[in-house]
Amino acid sequence: MYGLIQICLKDLVLERFGESTWDTIRKNAGVEDKFVNFQQYDDDVTYRLAEAAAKLLGVDTDTVYELFGVFWVTWTMRIGYDKLICTLGKNLAEFISNLDFMHTVYMKTMYPMMEEPSFRAETRQDGSLTLHYFSVRHGLNGVVSGVIKGVSRIIFRERIDMDVIEYKEEYHRGVRKDHWVFHVRFVEFNLPAMGVDGKVSQEEWLSILVNEDKGKTSPTKDQTPDILAEMDGHQDAEFSAKIPDKLLIDPSTFIHSFPYHVVFDRHLVIQHCGVKVQQFCPRVTEEGAGLEDFLSIRHPNIALTIENLRSFRTSIFIVDFKKEELRSDMQDKPTISLRGQMVWMDSEQKMVFLCSPRLTKLEDLTERGLHFSDIAPHDITRDLILFNQQRIAEVELSKQLEQKKEELRLLMRDLAEEKKKTDTLLYSMLPREVANELREGRHVQAGEFPQVTILFSDVVHFTDMCSQCQPIQIVHLLNAMYTRFDQLTNVCGVYKVETIGDAYMVVGGLPVETDAHAQRVARFGLQQLKASCEVLSPINGEPIQIRIGIHTGPVVAGVVGLKMPRYCLFGDTVNTASRMESTGMPGKVHTSEAVVRAVENKEDGFIFSTRGDIEVKGKGKMRTYFLCGLQKDEGDDVINTERMIEESPPANVEASQTSEKSRASPHNEDIARGSTVALGPTPLPTSHPTSCPMMGEAPACPAPAGPANAPRPLPDPPSKICVVL
Repeated sequence: MYGLIQICLKDLVLERFGESTWDTIRKNAGVEDKFVNFQQYDDDVTYRLAEAAAKLLGVDTDTVYELFGVFWVTWTMRIGYDKLICTLGKNLAEFISNLDFMHTVYMKTMYPMMEEPSFRAETRQDGSLTLHYFSVRHGLNGVVSGVIKGVSRIIFRERIDMDVIEYKEEYHRGVRKDHWVFHVRFVEFNLPAMGVDGKVSQEEWLSILVNEDKGKTSPTKDQTPDILAEMDGHQDAEFSAKIPDKLLIDPSTFIHSFPYHVVFDRHLVIQHCGVKVQQFCPRVTEEGAGLEDFLSIRHPNIALTIENLRSFRTSIFIVDFKKEELRSDMQDKPTISLRGQMVWMDSEQKMVFLCSPRLTKLEDLTERGLHFSDIAPHDITRDLILFNQQRIAEVELSKQLEQKKEELRLLMRDLAEEKKKTDTLLYSMLPREVANELREGRHVQAGEFPQVTILFSDVVHFTDMCSQCQPIQIVHLLNAMYTRFDQLTNVCGVYKVETIGDAYMVVGGLPVETDAHAQRVARFGLQQLKASCEVLSPINGEPIQIRIGIHTGPVVAGVVGLKMPRYCLFGDTVNTASRMESTGMPGKVHTSEAVVRAVENKEDGFIFSTRGDIEVKGKGKMRTYFLCGLQKDEGDDVINTERMIEESPPANVEASQTSEKSRASPHNEDIARGSTVALGPTPLPTSHPTSCPMMGEAPACPAPAGPANAPRPLPDPPSKICVVL
């Protein structure tokens, strides 16, 4: 089949079910999305697409074929064949009778390798039709049913019912063909016009397959007069031609004026023929010469008998001269074909084949040694050759343009895929908002962020580990750890700034500002501790330990550099967060008092344990805390993504960090643990101490006076007891 069929099938699925359904059908059928109108494809491509569509939609293939048949009518009208279809006949019977002519004369020019089907319609006494359909392709009766229903409804504004009354396989000249016989019954006439705006809508062509008046039944015998009356109303007024008593043309003028006619009797004995037939086949004038001795039928695919010729007399006949019967100088050239009509003369009990040579282009003339003088001046074949010559050039140009268009479409699709990959890579290096600004050529100004939360983490004893392991083991270790951390950044809605060795840095509230920056980073820190337990040390096979430090405060952020630009954070907040990590303890989330204040009075209910005052390089004495967990019991997964992520999380990126990252070992191991503090809106009785998942259960005891620099809600923070603010 030509690509025209696959293109129509694709448009049907796209219009009716959408692009995702088409991609699924195409992939299930194992077919590439690349079809060119004038290119031939194996029939199996169409069959596989139809079977995949039927399986996906949960229907049988005949239903898919019928849907395609109705859509085929509307689709061909959309692409410019509407006038041709509307002029094939004034009623359905004439339309069917002229289908063969359209295929063999018009469509064969543009699609020369097309194996066209054949149609024949017989009118019954009750006004219904018997439709015969012949095709070398198997199982396409559903397409025929859809096409005929579509033509009847759209062109002739009639509704019909179709039933298969017979199916058989026939062989002629070694070619197998499906022969389907349908009974076509007219149900309704003068229905509202479809496509009044010039285009048949989806709702309109779908309604053709649905019986709008389910209460109505098909016409029965007692309704036949009404149907015949309706049919008569669609016919032209009765016309009687005036027939002369004597045909005033002499035999010599007739055979010269119609050089390709053949008259034969019911026994197929040739009575006389045109001068060109005699010129090409000299033996045709011998007495008793039979039609089957000189000609073989190509279309329709029937045996050469008078009964078959009379049954198919409304069809277009294509016959070939037998090469051995042509004159000697023509036997080494392509044979000459004749195309025309069989007319039965009842008074004479003879049949005349009125025909012309089947020539479509100038090459057909030169290959057979013919000239325009071999065609009668009144024969439209002369004009057809010239017209087709121009048409063939246009078709070839259209084919080339379509191929280039298809190649361009595939290139655009590949380009879109590559652009998606480059965007993903770009967004992993710079924030999405910043990257889009740079891509459009705009300068990105540095921005001040009054409140963000920064987290640093590193691996305990990483330097010692590196000295005892192979470099590739360290690479695998960091990759396993960072892969888990990167996934958590998406879940928690935080922004990955950079990694330096074993150090991992994220920030909340940047580049898109949010009030939940501290909660997001705190949750990320808790999840980091859990994720690190899944990564084993290459030295002893035990889970690694990490230190985490968090601080909240203002920063300045901007893009630095032209070659490999990086998104950098500047400010004392960065240094302080780094100090929280370097002065922290293994397996602990070490936070500043600013973090505790940022998450207080929130619904999340974070639990903190007061570490006490420690000496921080460059900062002096600082009151710090350990983040122990969440007050609310949320199971193993402390991430509540529906509440946490208020907007789409920013893309994780690698950027530079200008702070000095101290690699000091954990110290102050002997610092006494202070009070555990749970921050949340719901107070807990002080007689029921809160369990701290990181620090253990705090004993209940009287609260001594606390230090003066405790968080605002706790002017006198208790010691050794869990308190809810």
